[in-house]
Amino acid sequence: MLVAALSWAGYAALAVLATVAPRNGFDVAVRDLARPGDDWGPVQQRWDVLQNALQPVVVLAVLVVATLWAVVRRRSLRPALTTATAAVAGVAVVSVSKVLVARPDAFSSPGVQSSSFPSGHTFTAVAFLGLALLAVRPRPPAWAWGVVLVLGAGMGISLLVQGVHWATDVLASIVLGVACLATVVATGAAGGDAAAQPKVLPASWR
Repeated sequence: MLVAALSWAGYAALAVLATVAPRNGFDVAVRDLARPGDDWGPVQQRWDVLQNALQPVVVLAVLVVATLWAVVRRRSLRPALTTATAAVAGVAVVSVSKVLVARPDAFSSPGVQSSSFPSGHTFTAVAFLGLALLAVRPRPPAWAWGVVLVLGAGMGISLLVQGVHWATDVLASIVLGVACLATVVATGAAGGDAAAQPKVLPASWR
């Protein structure tokens, strides 16, 4: 529960920063380092491959397949309910944050409001892949969590290199994804021993 609480607090702090200082020195420095002069070249093209591979529609498909597998394997609707609740709640937080913060894009003109904060693509990469992992293995090993975070960070870096988001947009999305996943784990919503869970589907489904 401590990880969840700290992650939610961290996300709130980053949201406040993005609101009061949308073009702070740190974000501007990272933007100029990641994509100097707003140029599009070979580096951006290479990172674009990863960005396309981890698009929301792709990670959503992975999540749906993993959840369906868990439902059939455990003969329980609990994985589907957990996945749907966490995913919808997380996306809702992202959507509301975009409206409330109304942060301009990294290369937009000053004073032009947009919805840069947080990065929805980075959030779905972390949260949806993490939920898929929990559906398949309710108690995943540390290295599996590491893979999820690396993929999420990869998505975030690709967006920075392409100049689509600010650094704190990406960082906040990773923190929000961790907050959602940590909440699921802390509340026990992911389940544990499949044999101990109530069976609401026929045994023939296994």
